[in-house]
Amino acid sequence: MAVKIYADAGSNLFPEVLEKRGLDIKVISMHLTVGDHDYCCYNDPINVDDFSKIFYGYLEDPKVDVHTSLVSPGDFLEAFEADVQQGNQVICFTMAKGISGTYNSACVAANEINEREGKMMVRVIDTATAGLGEGRQAIKAAELAKEGKSFEEIIDYCRNYRWKVRSEFTVGSISFLAKTGRVKPWVARIADVLGIKAMLRGSYESNIELYDKVRGRKMALKSLADICVRKIVNPEQQIVYITHCNCIEDAEAVKKMILDKINTNIEIYHYDFVTGAHVGPGTVAIFYEGHDRN
Repeated sequence: MAVKIYADAGSNLFPEVLEKRGLDIKVISMHLTVGDHDYCCYNDPINVDDFSKIFYGYLEDPKVDVHTSLVSPGDFLEAFEADVQQGNQVICFTMAKGISGTYNSACVAANEINEREGKMMVRVIDTATAGLGEGRQAIKAAELAKEGKSFEEIIDYCRNYRWKVRSEFTVGSISFLAKTGRVKPWVARIADVLGIKAMLRGSYESNIELYDKVRGRKMALKSLADICVRKIVNPEQQIVYITHCNCIEDAEAVKKMILDKINTNIEIYHYDFVTGAHVGPGTVAIFYEGHDRN
């Protein structure tokens, strides 16, 4: 019997990220519809660099319909069954339940299997974040599984570990969050006109919360770097992930500001397309281990 680690496609665990770590994490695909085309992230062979350049352009085009679809309980059930039938136990990490119904879908599938087996074979963990905040929790679990930790040991560790994973981000325009009901449309319009930039983070309530407001893009990027420097723990022993929605120069600027003040390892990736569709072009996010989110 082995412990198998799963995550949904909102985890930002592109194949290149997993290949670099040499970790066995199974990513459940999510559907992304762009106009007349349907993409299965990350099963379809998408060149991330090339697709990112055009994808965020589509988001700004009112003539192109872009939307994402939840993972159904049936999709989770089919994926989990493949391992459970071999006697393996499954730990599945999902996006925050406050921003996606994916967690509930995974729980439906897990409950069906656990009731049938008469014991805990599948456990779902609400990461209370998304992107590489979710991804790094799955990575940590996969590392523990590789070390031979038990199902229960990994679950106990990760239930607390999720609150040590900090996720902060800023967006190019808050209007994309307004479309999904995260902020009121009139607030978004005023913010954009006045050049006010929202500083956002994954919260204890498993949602997105506003933690600060600054004036202008440069101050927003500086604020991201500053909070990382203040809140990070053991910087030399961890990797800080920076992701961006087609704004590599801004991601590099945040990296430089962090490295000017502390010694740490930083990796930059494209923001995953599933959650990227909701935050919009110009988003820059940082994910790291730090002081508890509260």
